[in-house]
Amino acid sequence: MSKYRHKGWRLLAMFLAIGLVAAACGSDASDVVDSATDAVEEAADDAAEAVDDAMEDDAMEEEEHSEDAMEEDDAMEDDAMEEVAMISDECNIPNPAEEVEIDVMGWEFPIITQYAEELEECEDGNYSFNVQFLDSSEAQDAMRLDGATGSPEFEIYQGSNSFIIELANSGALMPLNDLIDKYGAEYGLDQIDQAFFDFASKDGDIYAIPMVSNTMHVFYNEPKLAEIGVDVPTTFEEALAACPDIQAAGYDTGFLYMLSAGWAWSIEFSSVLGSLGVRFVDETTGQPNFNSPEGIEAANILVDMLETCGGTAAGTYSTDDIQAAFQTGEIILGHTWASRAAAMDDPEASTEVGNIQFAPALSSGGDILASPAYIDGYGIPVGVDPEIVDEIFLAILAASDAESQEAAAEFGLVTRSGVTNANGPRDGAAAEASLVNGRGPDLPTAAAAIARAKIGDALITILDGTSVEDALAAAEAAYLEEAEAQGLLS
Repeated sequence: MSKYRHKGWRLLAMFLAIGLVAAACGSDASDVVDSATDAVEEAADDAAEAVDDAMEDDAMEEEEHSEDAMEEDDAMEDDAMEEVAMISDECNIPNPAEEVEIDVMGWEFPIITQYAEELEECEDGNYSFNVQFLDSSEAQDAMRLDGATGSPEFEIYQGSNSFIIELANSGALMPLNDLIDKYGAEYGLDQIDQAFFDFASKDGDIYAIPMVSNTMHVFYNEPKLAEIGVDVPTTFEEALAACPDIQAAGYDTGFLYMLSAGWAWSIEFSSVLGSLGVRFVDETTGQPNFNSPEGIEAANILVDMLETCGGTAAGTYSTDDIQAAFQTGEIILGHTWASRAAAMDDPEASTEVGNIQFAPALSSGGDILASPAYIDGYGIPVGVDPEIVDEIFLAILAASDAESQEAAAEFGLVTRSGVTNANGPRDGAAAEASLVNGRGPDLPTAAAAIARAKIGDALITILDGTSVEDALAAAEAAYLEEAEAQGLLS
């Protein structure tokens, strides 16, 4: 209650007292005067008591009002803090005001498993993640189908640079440039070399955040090769010469290449062709280079590795199968992804811990190694809920920040400069040599993407008896038809 109301109560008490005294003065009876005096005193006491009660009520009211105001201020402060609060030190991104559920599709290998665990750190806030891993071929098919709907069920796609560009060319992935401009400085994306972003870019648009640097190189079981007396090969010619001795020692496969899927044939063929100094297509004109003397030589090298070294089951091994075969000692020499090196020392899966060693990829006799340069990363499909695009991107940044990449570096090569892990895999020298001296990344052009697909579709039919010449001719015809229809030839 205000001070002005307090004065009002006092005035009212005085008026009542004066009125009673005046009434007494109008009578000459002393009893009346005494009675009036008593009444005045009683009225004054009552008025004073009323004032005290009112003041006490007003004080309580003011205190309640003050407490309400403080509670409102606290609530406003809490709301302001909540708006900018980070989820945790492990997930240093803003906590969404409402729950955000994100579905992730990809294929699993050790470093990707670690990145998935980094995503899960954000579940301490209002995020939840459903990560679905399939075999690499199945996962890519699933993402192609999901992206083609225009209303994808998944919010994050995992992929290598060639697959990322394929999805970008089909319109299934959104460019991330605006989001990178918005958040890049805050989350240190300049620590990722531009070359890695270029791997996942087309026409200046970036379609994924690069998280894994990858290549392919030779894996070998050192003690078992030494027991047989076989040296680690450096060229295809040396590998072909070593295979009979390995197989004579009781191993079905002398040197294993992964040729069980069309995309695998395409990658391996591109790498061998690249070691001969030739690209699939001309980057400027789009004209094909693969159905050529060098293309026939490259494909025949793969056929020789398959028929001379591979054994009857060579065309059935997936990347996961090759990893498991090295871990169990079933295979002692072969060529696979650097990202599988860490799994060789996993005591829960490998009986050959410490036995598997690493060497650079093979060459065709020249200076260029038959090895690719790849990245793997996360992209966002077109058609996701636009209201949560920022939250999806921030989740990707949380999974790929410096702290997360340091943890991931225990299992493979990462993309942030200077980020390492003392417990990282032992293939560093072999991977670096294969990256630096290999054929480099796939061309990001739409023409090259079509060529990769058509070559893979054609070359895998070699497993069914198609000749190299017929397979390459079929690939060229299919490529020219589609590339011309899309206006990609000049």
